[in-house]
Order: sequence, then C-alpha cells, then structure tokens
Amino acid sequence: MYRILERDLPVKIEIEIRTKIGKAVDKASNVLGEIPGSDLKDELVMLGAHFDTWHASPNASDNTSGVAVMLEAMRILKAVGAKPRRTIRIALWSGEEQGLHGSREHVYKHFGNPDDPEVGIKPGYEKLSAYFNQDYGPGQYRGIYLQGNEGVRQAFTSWMKPFKDLGMTTVSLRGVGSTDHVYFDRVGLPAFQFLQDRVGGTGGHTNLDFYDTLPIEDLKKNAVIVASFVYHAAMTEKRLPRK
Repeated sequence: MYRILERDLPVKIEIEIRTKIGKAVDKASNVLGEIPGSDLKDELVMLGAHFDTWHASPNASDNTSGVAVMLEAMRILKAVGAKPRRTIRIALWSGEEQGLHGSREHVYKHFGNPDDPEVGIKPGYEKLSAYFNQDYGPGQYRGIYLQGNEGVRQAFTSWMKPFKDLGMTTVSLRGVGSTDHVYFDRVGLPAFQFLQDRVGGTGGHTNLDFYDTLPIEDLKKNAVIVASFVYHAAMTEKRLPRK
C-alpha cells in the first residue's frame, strides 16, 4: 500500500468490524475528594477533569493529563498546608466523551437548574464560588476564558501576575464549550476553562494517545497555576461574581 501511495494512485480499503454488545449495563461514577474549609466550609470551590476515554484509547492527553494536573494541584495544596476558607472539592468526571453526562448529573443533583422547574434550585446552588476545568489536551496554560463573565476579570488578572514569566498573560472574555464546565455555566454558575497551547501529535481520541507524547514540564506548571487559582478563590471575602 505504501508503494501505491508513493505513486499517487487511488487506494480503496475495506474494513470489517465485529462488535459485541453485552446485556449488562454498568453505571458510571464520578470520583470526588475534598480539602475541608474553615469559616466558610459550607461554600465550595471546585476543580475537575474527565477521566473517561474513547474506546481503545490509552487516554494520555485526553484526558489523563487533565486528571494529573488537577490531582497534582490538590497534592500541592495539601503539601504546603493550605487552610482554605471554603472547601475545595476535586471532581473527576465520567461520561464526558459520551455527552458530559457525569458533570451534568452532578450539577443537576447538587446545584440544580433554575430554568427547569422539574430540577429546580438545590441548596448547593448559592454555595459554589467557582469551578475550574482542565481538558483540551496537555498544552501549557497561557490564560483563561471568562465565559462572558466580565465580573471576574479583575480578580483573574491579579491572580495571573505571578505567572507572567510562564506565559500566563491572557484573559479572554470568550466562552468555550464541549467539556465539563459547560453545565455549570449553563445553569448560571461561574465555571472556567484554561486557555492552552495546542500540542500536535498527541493522538487524542485514537489508540495512539500515549504517555510519551505529553509535555510533562508544562503539566507541572499548569498544576501550580491551578493550585494558586483555586486557593485564591477559596480565600476571597465574597464568592466570585456571576454573569
């Protein structure tokens, strides 16, 4: 086939796929963990990433890299003995690749949906200050998307200043989608995705999504930035403003 392609001749390939679907249907689960808060312990700051993958994918860039960043951010906060005012909760989501199922169900169950009378507003709705998400590959952070929430610009710009030498300089009013912050944002909760470098050759959504394609040093930098943002959000006098 290679020699045919080298000669620019058209190639036809036939593939036979045999798939067997079993009768058992297992429930997917989210994985949660917390660092308890102090005087504002009933309020929350969340960080998260989806841990599910595409069929047969090793899942390194999409999205084990995101899971690693968020877990490392939590480890950093524990290691330095951080005493947050608000409880910091990490959420590792399932069902993202099939339609954001894990994060959507968590949002509806614990925070609610003011636009859906059947769901309504849950007690946790007024307790969440912010959710920070990691997806979109393993690239180094260069900024953060505000999801149209101009009210957080001043705080985020200030929090980014210590990381200017890492290239963390952009605060974009844009909103982005297709990952787990979407349902938080959709029901009116502050939720944000970081702006990242595009990293080619990682094989996301394929069986070539291997660990050795990951820029490990960039992921370490990202974890430090997440830890700082989450800590700042957990320490503010008031919850972050909503749109």
